[in-house]
Amino acid sequence: MTAPMNPNFSVEITSTWSAISDRWQALERHASASPFQTAHWIGNWYEAFTPVGIEPIIVSVVERSSGRDLMMIPLIRHSQNGVRRIEFADLWITDYNAPLVRSDSDFRSFEREVWPAILRALPPADVLTLQKMPLSLGPNVNPLTTLSSIERSDLSGHIVALGDNWDEYLSTLSKSARRELRRRSTKFVNENGGRLRRITNSDEALEALQVLEAQQTSRLAARGAKHVFNDPVYQELYRRHLLRGLVTGHAVMFVLTAETEIVATFFALKNNDHTTLIRISQSQDPAWRPLGLGKMIIHQALEVLHADGCRTFDLSVGSHRYKEEFRVSPVPMAELTTPLSLRGTPFIARRKAIAYISRKPRLMALARSIADRLPHLAS
Repeated sequence: MTAPMNPNFSVEITSTWSAISDRWQALERHASASPFQTAHWIGNWYEAFTPVGIEPIIVSVVERSSGRDLMMIPLIRHSQNGVRRIEFADLWITDYNAPLVRSDSDFRSFEREVWPAILRALPPADVLTLQKMPLSLGPNVNPLTTLSSIERSDLSGHIVALGDNWDEYLSTLSKSARRELRRRSTKFVNENGGRLRRITNSDEALEALQVLEAQQTSRLAARGAKHVFNDPVYQELYRRHLLRGLVTGHAVMFVLTAETEIVATFFALKNNDHTTLIRISQSQDPAWRPLGLGKMIIHQALEVLHADGCRTFDLSVGSHRYKEEFRVSPVPMAELTTPLSLRGTPFIARRKAIAYISRKPRLMALARSIADRLPHLAS
């Protein structure tokens, strides 16, 4: 599908990954991309979710004179409670959602010329929701975050700039953090026969992934937290990322072992010198708690990755206190929600009300209290 535009650009919609994958990889060579905008991540994502009813909507902005792709946006369409939604290829597991943009492109007229053409090209839907968008793509501004209707996200990323010298990076950490790291690491090695092991083959990878799944779901279940990690589709997606990524260099995995037992796991995505942690786990045995295995495996894996050339390490979204220990810098993000039909307006109003209440502890407590009383009132 192609939408009319100004004489310089056209907008195309592609509904299958296979039809666009070669072009995506070609554009990727001329763009600044986090690991979540690589063909590795996007391709595995579409291959996993398309068979279960998720419809790919891959937007391409094409320069007419040269036929070059200047921008691609990985979107999907699906229905939720009868509302047709267009959003990023995410479903709670893509940490940074962004277009893939050619680095030398000029999108100063994005809102006036390009964005209206994109909206016209989209298939029928009720709501367009774009979340977890970083404000910049490498040295360039993310064009989607320049729209006047953009809003600040409550979420942010957490980047660790490692620099070229590992010892200099360590010196930026607090003395207490460095002291505790040395003490715990020494105790882990001397008293438990502990060591860090990098996963290098598929058999090791599948074993480590199975341990990761068990440890992480156990922790989340103990907290009563909702998650998707026991869903077969998501499990298959992570399996693809790991097994394929070990071959292509897009995935890295480490484990901490005590004798022969895997007591912690570390699973990350790579793109050039940028590495993003996507899943981490540690044994729920209380005996291991004093050693802080989660932070230990991050520190030790990070030193290995730095030696391999990693200079930007990303602890991703989510506010957890342990991240501050690594001297993170925030990655501000933005979001956009707009109706595409009359049916989308009440959906957006409800969504914004929930988001507002969630930021107000007293209102949240009142809402929960009312929700808890409703079954009693109904009876």
